[in-house]
Order: sequence, then C-alpha cells, then structure tokens
Amino acid sequence: MKLLKVHFIGVIYLILGCLMVGCSSAPTPETNYYLLNNQQSIKLKSSTVDTTSKRTQMIILSINDLPEYLAQPYLVMQMADHQLHYANFHMWAEPLQKGMSKTLLHDLNNLDPGIYFVGKSRGVMENKLTTLFVNIDYFHASSNSKVVLSGQYWLSKQDGNSLPKEQNFYFERQLEQDGYPHSVAKLRMLLTKLAEKISNSFDN
Repeated sequence: MKLLKVHFIGVIYLILGCLMVGCSSAPTPETNYYLLNNQQSIKLKSSTVDTTSKRTQMIILSINDLPEYLAQPYLVMQMADHQLHYANFHMWAEPLQKGMSKTLLHDLNNLDPGIYFVGKSRGVMENKLTTLFVNIDYFHASSNSKVVLSGQYWLSKQDGNSLPKEQNFYFERQLEQDGYPHSVAKLRMLLTKLAEKISNSFDN
C-alpha cells in the first residue's frame, strides 16, 4: 500500500512538471522579412520608363554607408530620444543600403524624363559622369506613431565645375495602423518624397 502511494505521488509530480514546462516554453515567433519595393508596382511603372532617346544626361547614384544602427538586418524603432529598439523577428530581406538604392533609382528614373540615373556598380565611366551622393542619418519608425527619413545629398562632378551645395532633407509621415508592414509601406513613401525633392532640384 505504501509503495502504491509513493508511485501515485511520483506520477502526480511528473504530470505537474510536464504542465509547468509546457506553460513556460512558449512557441518562438516566426521571423518576418520585408522589401522596400512592391514588385508588382515596379513592374508596372518600369514599363513606362524610357531610358534611351529622351534622356540626355546620365548620373550615378551612390548611397553612402549607412549608420551602424541601420546597417543591421533588423527593423528599428525609436522608443525615446536616445533609445532604439531592434525588432528581432522583423528583418529586411536584403541589405537596407541596397534596397534604398534600388528604390531611389526606380523613383528618380520615373520622375525625371531628361536624366538616366544608374547605380554605381553598372560599370559606366565614372570619371566622366556626375555622381549624386546620398547620406542617410535616420530611417525608421518611432513610438509616437511616425516614420522619419533624414540626411543630405549633393552632386560631385569630376571636371571641377561648380555644382549646387549640399542639400539637407527631412521627411516624416504619420502612421495610421499598428504593425511593421504598415511602417515599411510608409517608409517606402518617404523615399519617393526624397526622389521628388532631388528631381525638383535639377529643374531649379
């Protein structure tokens, strides 16, 4: 009888132990990956871009190395004035610098019919072309329901001719929904705003 009682108590402890392990080990969240560009919209817009006869000038686009906090694969949210949070399960599907370059090239070539913008790695004669340099300081969401993009851009020409001075830019947009997918969509819109500002600077 005593042996049966000990065995019964042992079974009870085993069941309780299993229940405790089950409650304490929550499933790991799935990792989500994001692209700045919507593939379908790029396909539709790119079909309208003329890269031949109407474009009389070629400019190289070069995005400088991103700040260390943006060179990580994780999406970033600013929690306070001096505090950033990495979203461990929300990541860029490609290096952010590369994604931003592709996005700006796409938008600039859709906006300016007289200039053909190319990436730095296209193998063109860089010593004979103007280069558009873009420096990014901030590109993230914030806990006050906004996304921000800021930095500077300037032109550099190898022949030494005078060019416009460095231009600062700052854009922000209010978030209407929660969640990182909505934040990424709004960040994408800010890059279009930057492309518009750059394109307009060539008209002045």
